[in-house]
Amino acid sequence: MKRLIMLAVLCAFVLGATAAQAADMKASGRVVTEALWADNWNFADGNTETLSESGLEINTRGEVTFSFVANENLKGVMQLRYTATWGQGNMAIGKGDSDSSKSDYLNVRQVYADFTWPDTSVNVKAGYQSVSLPNAIGGGSAILDEEVASAIVSGPITDNVSYLVGYARALSAGTSPSNQVLDVYVAALPLNFEGLSFAPFFAYTPIPGTYTAAEVQGAATGLASLNATDAAGKDSFDAAYWLGTSFNMNMFDPFVLKGDLNYGAVTSDIGQNEKSGWLFDIALEYTGMDFMTPEVFFVYTSGEDGNGTKGSGSSERMPTIAASSWAVGSFFFGGASFLGDMGGNTNRSAQMGFWALGFSLKDIQSFADGLTHTAHVFYAQGTNDENSVKTAGTVADNYNTTYGRTLTEEDHLWEIDFNTDYKIYDELTLVVELGYINLDADTDVWGNTYDGGDAYKVATGLNYKF
Repeated sequence: MKRLIMLAVLCAFVLGATAAQAADMKASGRVVTEALWADNWNFADGNTETLSESGLEINTRGEVTFSFVANENLKGVMQLRYTATWGQGNMAIGKGDSDSSKSDYLNVRQVYADFTWPDTSVNVKAGYQSVSLPNAIGGGSAILDEEVASAIVSGPITDNVSYLVGYARALSAGTSPSNQVLDVYVAALPLNFEGLSFAPFFAYTPIPGTYTAAEVQGAATGLASLNATDAAGKDSFDAAYWLGTSFNMNMFDPFVLKGDLNYGAVTSDIGQNEKSGWLFDIALEYTGMDFMTPEVFFVYTSGEDGNGTKGSGSSERMPTIAASSWAVGSFFFGGASFLGDMGGNTNRSAQMGFWALGFSLKDIQSFADGLTHTAHVFYAQGTNDENSVKTAGTVADNYNTTYGRTLTEEDHLWEIDFNTDYKIYDELTLVVELGYINLDADTDVWGNTYDGGDAYKVATGLNYKF
């Protein structure tokens, strides 16, 4: 942390000194320390246990966002993030002062200019920033929700209608950037009326013909179909596109209805490289109680129907680009309050093909001032045909198929979470998260030693925001 503080102060000093005559500097951020114990998270009780499946790990993350404000219409933003595990790298004993090779623990997470065009309401953000397609449930889009180099233009059309258009370069690789790039074009039209809002959107990604199936998988895992391949004389891929909308309806307050409908497709001259699917989620919450907010939710994503394993058959799961935040619950799908991802459980491309039904009790006011709880209970089952993950009785080596993450129609699970927040100060929160999953995996699909089992999570730590 000493290095983080020194570098943050240095950046602030250098950049602040340069703009001292024109800009005011503001800083915000957080420092999080999390102790996490997880058991059987890989659902491998019948196999060799490893530390990643059962063990205690402690991490600390520091995050500082500097805003250099010239006026109400112009500012520059830089966010630095440092994450390390206790006992490793810079947080191994004696390494904080002496191991200069560990500078990769400190990252520039965001850096962009944010301004309003003179004499208009048009806002422009350009640089490396967080981009998320519209969503109402899950905390982030299941298609695109990540930091990416981009330019975003937005503004109002009327009092009720706004617009957003943007361009992002997700990847530029090799010596010929014009042939080895992955660009994303996005557009959204948020509409806000009394009691009802929704945000239709469209996203488009041309995929260069120079990309092979393996390169597409490496560039954006979720674009590759189940058995993506290459064919002589043909481009492996053409393009990918998505469309959908989020909505929020509170005209029947205290009942609030919200949800998302997303569809996406990857096109190709090669049938088995084509991929298309959809996601639908909906939630109804009741906000009329002072002591908690109950919510019921349902999620459905299309799954493989088995054609993907039959020669030229296409995949039926929705393609994704990168989605770091989407989750229901706070265990199997991710969504932890602290540092998020556990064991790769935010690999949306592997998780696609399921339905889930559950309820949450949010913001439960407890017996002590500043003490609140949240509880989640849900059931999930796969929508993927069992033949999509096995060939001739054995688990197939398919893209975006992983035991313990991908659910078939023969697999199901229960999840129970109970999370507690206690505000020591307004800025400092003590958090305890408890999670339990029972996965019933079909051994006829995955093999005799892959039958699921029970997984547990205990996480606790401190979250200081400033």
